[in-house]
Amino acid sequence: MPAASSMGAVSATASTSPAGAPGNAECSGNIYPDGFTGTLALANLESFDEVTTGEALGRMGHLIAWAQAQQARLMNRMQEVFRDSYHDATGRLEPGMAFSLASAECAAILRVPQMTAQRLMDEACRLCGPHAATLTALEEGTLGYPHAQVVLEQCENVPAADLPELEADLLSAAEGQTRAQFSAKARRLREKKYPQTIPARHQSAFEKRKVTLDPVEDGMSWLSALLPAPEAQQIYTALSTSAQGEQADGDPWSRDQLRADILAQLLMGGMGSARSGAAGNTGHRGRKGTADSGGRTRTIDGGRYPDTTDHGDPADAAGGGGHAVEGVGHADKTGAGLTDPDDIGSIPRAEIMVLISAETLFGADEEPAELHGYGPISAEAARRLARNATRWTGLVRDPGTGEILGVGRRRKVPAGLARWLRARDGTCRFPGCRVSTGVTEIDHTKDWAKGGNTEHSNLAHLCRRHHRFKTLGYWKACQPSPGVLEWTSPTGRVYRTEPFLELAGADPNARSVPGPEEVPPF
Repeated sequence: MPAASSMGAVSATASTSPAGAPGNAECSGNIYPDGFTGTLALANLESFDEVTTGEALGRMGHLIAWAQAQQARLMNRMQEVFRDSYHDATGRLEPGMAFSLASAECAAILRVPQMTAQRLMDEACRLCGPHAATLTALEEGTLGYPHAQVVLEQCENVPAADLPELEADLLSAAEGQTRAQFSAKARRLREKKYPQTIPARHQSAFEKRKVTLDPVEDGMSWLSALLPAPEAQQIYTALSTSAQGEQADGDPWSRDQLRADILAQLLMGGMGSARSGAAGNTGHRGRKGTADSGGRTRTIDGGRYPDTTDHGDPADAAGGGGHAVEGVGHADKTGAGLTDPDDIGSIPRAEIMVLISAETLFGADEEPAELHGYGPISAEAARRLARNATRWTGLVRDPGTGEILGVGRRRKVPAGLARWLRARDGTCRFPGCRVSTGVTEIDHTKDWAKGGNTEHSNLAHLCRRHHRFKTLGYWKACQPSPGVLEWTSPTGRVYRTEPFLELAGADPNARSVPGPEEVPPF
């Protein structure tokens, strides 16, 4: 560990009787036999001048780098422990399972997504293996963890015999550089010395192409795509050219806003722009506060993409009055009467789910609705989606506890209950997992074969990976109350996951009221 400042900027004390251990278990004196515990404090901060503050800040950077090096050592050790302890001669723990289980344990401990933990563990194994020189430099504070990641990236696909020489050159080049500067310098160095690695690296990067969705606040989300550079540049240029044309026609919105609107219209097959939900707008194209009723279209690469206007009232779209407290609406994004699917080419049908009360739907209140996979959205936005809903599932909810008591059109495996669980869970219910319920499986928390009931208090969504962890018995789960899962990891740590929807705690004395067999449509 880095030494404390000689000027008293940082003071540290250590003892051999630990006060506690990570996780939820109290620790005894023999858990850390090397006495890895103590207190690190920044002393007399108010007396620091600019010189002392700068020196202390530099030492803190060294401390952070040292701590990240130790984290890498610990994650590598966790992988070794799982590999040695959980592998047996029967082959039950097939190749890769130990790594996956170890990364899941680390993800839960560090409170990071499992994919992040897997990346950190992979980097840790490489730092503690063929790239020990980089780990030493990290411990000594001569470079930061982002720089170490650049070294690992640039050493991919380089012949093993040449790794020590390239690694030494990269570590020398890192001195005094920011991560971005070092990344550019390291890439040129590697490509100059090993041009034959360029095709292999491109193929490896190409196989990682993907699209991700990251919700942010205020009803917005980031939609990101990792694509080959030429295609990404071509798409961005096409969007920019079209946005510039819109501005030339008098559109007042910024080029960034127009690019976003055009992209949304292209992918949604003419369903309209994101701007339709902006405050103060009643139209999709045209000036603020006015609707362009002339059927204005955009032109991109010769294609015409129509703008749309609002269609009717929520009550008209929903049908007659209903008695259910909640409704789950399913909007068909190919048009619902707005656009002929045959005119959209290969745009597939896409379903989104909104949980909205009857009172909000018909305008009696302005309570937020729930957009599946995102969270609360405004009543106005929910009613706009309701206009295009192709079907509804009526739900009866206890207003005092928030518990769903019944589902319309009961079946042996009720489709309505499955839709409710999708809305309730939002994602896989494993600690830290964010896989959407749209691609997960409904699991009986207590096995159906062992007497577990098919009801919402014994059901939860799990992605395929974490469903397998539970089925094979590595992780164990229970529901102490409906919708709340408690997980026990292979090392005995206990983690609690809450449902995506925030429901009031159920009253144990409340009587369960069965829902109607037929729920009238909204």
